[in-house]
Amino acid sequence: MKTPSLYLSLIITVSILGSLPILEKITLAKMNVTQMIFYRSLSQTIILGLIVWFGTSATPTGIPIRYTAYALLQGIAITVMLFFYLSAIKTTDVSLVNPVIAASPLITYVLAVVILNEPLDFVRLSGIMLVVGGIILILYSR
Repeated sequence: MKTPSLYLSLIITVSILGSLPILEKITLAKMNVTQMIFYRSLSQTIILGLIVWFGTSATPTGIPIRYTAYALLQGIAITVMLFFYLSAIKTTDVSLVNPVIAASPLITYVLAVVILNEPLDFVRLSGIMLVVGGIILILYSR
C-alpha cells in the first residue's frame, strides 16, 4: 500500500534531483570536478556523522562483511559516476546531460529482472522505452 509519506518522499526526491544540476552547473563555473566531489562528500559525512552522534539512527550489529563490501562498492561507484557526470555538466548544457542520464531506469530494470528476479512487466518496459525514445528525440534536437 502506498502511503502519503511515500509520495512526499518521492516528491522531495524528484524536486531535489531536478534542481541539483542547476546548482552543480553554477558551482562548476568556479570549482573543478574533484573539488566539488570532495566538498559534497564532506558535507554528507558531516551530516550523517551528526545524525549518528546524536543517536537518531540505530546502528545494527552483526552485519555480514559481504554487505559492508556492497556498501563500500556503492561509494566507489557513486564517486566514479559523479566524476563523469560533473565533467559532462561542466562541459555542456545541463538540459542535454540530464535527459541522457534519464535512461538509467532501463539499466536498473534489466538488472532488477536478471539479478533480483523481479517480474518482466510489459507495461513497465514500455514506459521505460518511451523515456528512452524521448531521450533520443532530445539528442536529435541538437
